[in-house]
Amino acid sequence: MTRYYFDLKNGVTQRDHAGLDCENDTAAIANGRKIADQVALQGVHKDHACHISIIHEDGHEVMRVQVAGATGQKSAPRLKKFS
Repeated sequence: MTRYYFDLKNGVTQRDHAGLDCENDTAAIANGRKIADQVALQGVHKDHACHISIIHEDGHEVMRVQVAGATGQKSAPRLKKFS
């Protein structure tokens, strides 16, 4: 298992110091989507851009998942994958 970290970025980075063990990038991305959905349900980040940055234990960013409803953009891209 590999440890992934799910940082919340909304102008200020809120680091995930605990992380989660995931089988691979695909499983980490699924977890990142769940976390983004939970953040969206809280409704705290409506007024500004916000995303979850999925970080592999080796330090590289795997993907960014846009938090739905952030900045009021209904058609904002949800995912941005890095290779």
